[in-house]
Amino acid sequence: MAKNKNAFNAPSFRINDELRGNYDVRIVGDGIESKVVTLEEAKKIAYGMELDLIELNAKNDPPIMKVASYEKLVYELKKNAKKNKQGAKPLKEIQLSVNISDHDLQTKANNARKFIENGNKVKATLTMKGRELTRRDESKRSILEFIVMLEDVAVPESQLRDDGNKTIVVLKKKG
Repeated sequence: MAKNKNAFNAPSFRINDELRGNYDVRIVGDGIESKVVTLEEAKKIAYGMELDLIELNAKNDPPIMKVASYEKLVYELKKNAKKNKQGAKPLKEIQLSVNISDHDLQTKANNARKFIENGNKVKATLTMKGRELTRRDESKRSILEFIVMLEDVAVPESQLRDDGNKTIVVLKKKG
């Protein structure tokens, strides 16, 4: 069965009647002083406030329980997960070659400029073959020109990195 990419996997918390036993717990929540009480007292406090008793961390000694609305807690977690997901912009990649023509290089620079202005980072990869590898410094001319074409909107995130037959640089928005 295919999984929905947008589905949020809510963490499973034990709540209310799922909590059994006779042990001490630390209760927290809005309008509640953090204190250690028995599990039964914590349930009575939550019931009196018409809220749920939610087990946040069972591994602590004593376990941490929150007095809050379970639905509201799950809603907040979903909202935060969605907000965090929106903040991440994908990395766009531009492939360059050693003998790229000036016009093709300009076209790739224009595309990279659009990506950077939209908030993406651009990974420029120069691939070298055969004899181009023996003259690495001369072969890097096209990637250096590419960086210079974009210097008004982007700066290299780090130095040029040689990775086998490739030279890689990541460009990010200036400022």
